[in-house]
Amino acid sequence: MLFFAGFLLLGLGVGLLGTLVGAGGGFILTPLLLLIFPEKPSQIITATSLSVVGLNALSGSIAYFRLGRIDLKTSLTYSLAASPWVVLGVFFTSKVNRGPFDIMLGMVLLALCVALFRRPAAEKNNSPSSNDGMAPRRIIDRAGHVYEYRFRFRLGIWISTVVGFLSSFFGIGGGALYVSMMIQFLRVPPHIATATTQALLFVTVAIAVLVHFLQGHLSTMGDLVLPLAIGVIAGAQGGAYLSQKLGSNTLKRVLALLLVLVSVQLLYKGTLFLWP
Repeated sequence: MLFFAGFLLLGLGVGLLGTLVGAGGGFILTPLLLLIFPEKPSQIITATSLSVVGLNALSGSIAYFRLGRIDLKTSLTYSLAASPWVVLGVFFTSKVNRGPFDIMLGMVLLALCVALFRRPAAEKNNSPSSNDGMAPRRIIDRAGHVYEYRFRFRLGIWISTVVGFLSSFFGIGGGALYVSMMIQFLRVPPHIATATTQALLFVTVAIAVLVHFLQGHLSTMGDLVLPLAIGVIAGAQGGAYLSQKLGSNTLKRVLALLLVLVSVQLLYKGTLFLWP
């Protein structure tokens, strides 16, 4: 009973924070499972984490769809571009030992945090009169907020192939990667970026989980999926609600703080694996 309740609460926290920043929770859950189960191979941990992240993304997508903040065209296009690389990433996960795996993931997340706080390029790139490859969008959410902007749609397609591989390889679902990419490099408003990422995650993570299932990676820790899934589904609804109460800069700070905490933990633990 304590086992179930403990992982239920863990899932609740992961779902709330993951949906709040549009990152799906995988970048929080994966390192935590790596810490709790140091004896488990990386492919088992990533398979379990992605299963939960997929349910979190489904719940978050429903919540954000109701809020009217998802750019459906962008999420579908990017998920199709990333799908083949998602499958490739799953196959490569089992080729890397735990020490190097933890260190690489920590470095990726820390780099994302640094990139998130770089000043974006001149705002003239987002001006309505600019036609240098920028795609226009106008989204009105259910609360009546208008998001009108131009962003680097084509660049996002190419970046999605890289993110698709890294997200399935590291088992983080790619939420933190996609949100940072959309905000910093593609110039998508944070609230739209977080919502659109949830829909994108649902498609790509579902593909990764299917491949893991076919390889038998879900049989070892299947008892964790149910309590974690219940928690993240409930937490995702709360995260989507709280996102309406926070400003764009606050969302960026929350994401950056989480990235720093997780990356430092992974770098430390990965070093211990290499030099016990």
